[in-house]
Amino acid sequence: MAGACLGLPVAASQAVAVTFQAGNPWTQEVGSVSHEDASHDYTVTAEAGKTLQVNLVSRDPNIFFTVKNQDDRNALVDTMKTGATTWSTQNAAAATYTIRVYVQPEAMPRGSVSKYALQIGQYGAQDLQPATTEVAFQPNNPWAQMTGSVNAEATSHDFTVALDAGKTLQVNLISQNTNLHFKVDDLSSNKTLVDTAEAGTNTWSAPVASATNFRIRVYIDPAAVPPGTSAQYALQVGQYASAAPAAAGTAAQPATPATAASAPAPASTAGANG
Repeated sequence: MAGACLGLPVAASQAVAVTFQAGNPWTQEVGSVSHEDASHDYTVTAEAGKTLQVNLVSRDPNIFFTVKNQDDRNALVDTMKTGATTWSTQNAAAATYTIRVYVQPEAMPRGSVSKYALQIGQYGAQDLQPATTEVAFQPNNPWAQMTGSVNAEATSHDFTVALDAGKTLQVNLISQNTNLHFKVDDLSSNKTLVDTAEAGTNTWSAPVASATNFRIRVYIDPAAVPPGTSAQYALQVGQYASAAPAAAGTAAQPATPATAASAPAPASTAGANG
């Protein structure tokens, strides 16, 4: 990103070091500014290969933020000039940033206070993947069906299933998007049993000689998903006695791909009041 230096408001309080909870790529800092206390600084270290995103939520349109790369001393954005309330950048290398939330003192009467919430996220491709889903079967039903979607950021979804010896595992993938595939790994032997991108089929089955756990990964090439869209699917997983295969039934066809956000959002929307 261009390194043109942007003027930063002066007289900020001591910077707050931003931290993230384990497993959560987002954190939120809540504060306020006034005529007398016009800015607050926050420092955050972003990891290499991750995207840093900053969102400012406030009812006061006179509150802005700037971002400065402390490593090369470049000021990257001033939202008073851009008019935006969100900003992001990808980090090829680890870097430390200072985020300054500020208000022009002359825009606030003496004694008035405006509140804000600063949402800071840093995420990579792995952070965007959904949690692994354990396949569960209902009593007297040898089939389970899961529905989901993938997009250019969250390109895969893992499912695990445990089978007893003497059973047959069958997997069917149903989607209107022909670029969706699945592969099955035997977690006991760490062997890939099938990759339908290579096999050219959307169904697969195999007998289970000994009890084991399988991982089924539904995935898509990111280049095959236009930005802002998702590819929906239904995954059918069956387990039955090898001598007596059972029909899966007719699965509901996934809906036409829907618009999906291009970047993950915080778990909840801040309610900053001014």
